[in-house]
Amino acid sequence: MIAGALVNERDISKGVFTPDVTFPQRQLSPDEFIFFSTLPQALSTEAEMMTRYTGETLNGKDACLQRIHVTGGTNGILVSSLREHRPFTPSFIGRAEDQAYILSTFVNGNTQLGYAHESGLIMRHDKEAFAQEAIKMAKVGKAIGDFIRILIFSNYVKVLGKSFSDIKEVTNPFTGCFISQIPTTVVYLRFCLKVASLFAEGKSGQALEFIKNGVPRLQETLDFVQGENSQLKQAYEKEKQGWNLYYDILAQIEEAIASEDDLALKLQQEAQAIIDQCAIN
Repeated sequence: MIAGALVNERDISKGVFTPDVTFPQRQLSPDEFIFFSTLPQALSTEAEMMTRYTGETLNGKDACLQRIHVTGGTNGILVSSLREHRPFTPSFIGRAEDQAYILSTFVNGNTQLGYAHESGLIMRHDKEAFAQEAIKMAKVGKAIGDFIRILIFSNYVKVLGKSFSDIKEVTNPFTGCFISQIPTTVVYLRFCLKVASLFAEGKSGQALEFIKNGVPRLQETLDFVQGENSQLKQAYEKEKQGWNLYYDILAQIEEAIASEDDLALKLQQEAQAIIDQCAIN
């Protein structure tokens, strides 16, 4: 697989190798002493995404950087790798779906799928240019989404079959910070401190909004991830079975096309007709 980077629309004049996430220069709020994803995200962005293959050893040909933290729109996969490793993003993943995509391949086996960093594969990020108000409005939802991501990712990793600590190590610093041995404790502590700090700052309206939005969403997520045979585990196993069935059928149809089977050839024609209608403006 390959993985590129983003540059914010406002930063293009500085150069395309300008990190879209920078190191925070501010005091931490109380809840951020428990969990502060902005720092590892900035570290990952600057140290990984901005890497340029200019050295003799790490030159992108003989050796390259392996990535876990990727950005939507700047990643890709070889068809052969797609069919060998059969990655998928489970339907219960609401954020960081590109990172959950590769996590699905972190199962016991001899070979491991990985993102190869592609220096210079950069996409312009325009959302701040036209959606600033929407971003502000979504601030509470994003914060709660971070809590949910900790619960989902931490429990998702446990059902993959590979060592928890091994996955944690290879996914650090950014993706790994959402993978915790004590996710419920981290989320409870951070939620309480976030609400308490908002009340302490005189922002009672925001605090109440945070509670009203957060409590039902967190309870729903906890119900989904907890238990030996959790709903998350059941959903993952069912969807994995479905994707395996998809790839098996695909392989059989290809063999049938090669044998000039009438039904397979008809399906090929119908699929091609659908693809031909998918024009890009």
